[in-house]
Amino acid sequence: MRVLIAILVFIGAGVYWFILDGSTPKNADYEFPLAQMRGLIDAGDGPLPTALNVEIISTDEAPLLAAHAGLHFEPFHLATTSFQVKGDNGDIIIGGALDVGLFDINKQNKAAAFSNDAFNRMIAGMTASHKTLVTHEHIDHIGGIVRAPDPAALAPHLMLSASQIGAMASLAVNGELAAAYKTLQPADLSSPRLVAPGVAVAPTPGHTPGSQVLLVRLNSGQEYLLIGDLVWAMKNVEKAWGRPRLLQYIFFDDREDRAEVQRQVRALHDLSVAEPSLILLPSHDKDWIDGLVAADKLGENFQ
Repeated sequence: MRVLIAILVFIGAGVYWFILDGSTPKNADYEFPLAQMRGLIDAGDGPLPTALNVEIISTDEAPLLAAHAGLHFEPFHLATTSFQVKGDNGDIIIGGALDVGLFDINKQNKAAAFSNDAFNRMIAGMTASHKTLVTHEHIDHIGGIVRAPDPAALAPHLMLSASQIGAMASLAVNGELAAAYKTLQPADLSSPRLVAPGVAVAPTPGHTPGSQVLLVRLNSGQEYLLIGDLVWAMKNVEKAWGRPRLLQYIFFDDREDRAEVQRQVRALHDLSVAEPSLILLPSHDKDWIDGLVAADKLGENFQ
């Protein structure tokens, strides 16, 4: 009997540890450098951007428990996205999504869908951009750049860190990176810097070594913080609750720094309470993004 009880306790502890526990520190000791990023924008020259638009390259579905630790079996609607900051002196594109080949081998649900039209608009936007950045170096954020149809045309527009560039070869067809990417010079993104009028970037390593957030301020005064994959669902921010540990063993080739990400999630929660007018923008929460589009807070499709 004691052996059975011990086994059940062991199993229960494992279920809690790997699936149910998403707890974050009660007191956030992590602070996003918003003051410094805002200072950079304040000191910048030139007109502020006029709009922030989104392309949804693909959609998919998974149980919410994949994004939010706990027994949440309701569907979570996923999107791979790219964002366009419209500026008078050129657009900034944030996020390279993935191409249809990478989508086909990574989709989770038979109802998943890929938009060739959206992908083509994204590629055209990146190729014409003032600068193109990514929030981090995972397959669904940089894969579309690696497998772009004309790397030579896109390469001059890329503003990528050394870590982000270093991840590109693993996503190339047959492991052969395009010649135009082999000579890319990494940008120094090791501290907050101004990318363009109204757009500042700051490093936030944890989910990946090259993770970063971007602050966008429009000429209307509305501010957005693009947070990449610090969370997948806005429910993580609302509840100050992270992903299940099991995901690190299933989906991440290199495990994220969980302790650091949990600190960031708690800080995002506190930030959302302290600054409700600041729009937090995760990359994959389709329902949240659709809500912003419906509320005219985000433009649908690149312009």
